[in-house]
Amino acid sequence: PEFLELYDSLEIIGAVGKWHLATHILECFPKFSLNFVEGSGEILETLWSGLDEVVRMTQVMSIAHHQEVIDEYMNDSNWRKII
Repeated sequence: PEFLELYDSLEIIGAVGKWHLATHILECFPKFSLNFVEGSGEILETLWSGLDEVVRMTQVMSIAHHQEVIDEYMNDSNWRKII
């Protein structure tokens, strides 16, 4: 479907997080190390630390409220990347 198509200008670079790369074979390092990727590269792992706190807080909530709080956290996280 059209909404799943990637833009031609979008470049996707495969990489392995720094903590996980150490458990891979040596040949993976030059191919997938974040040391060779421009920018932060570890965005998922930086999101998880804050998201862990939110998830613990939402465990007692209804499913709908749980999802709403997590969505708001992610929206705020995305907004902070812009400003």
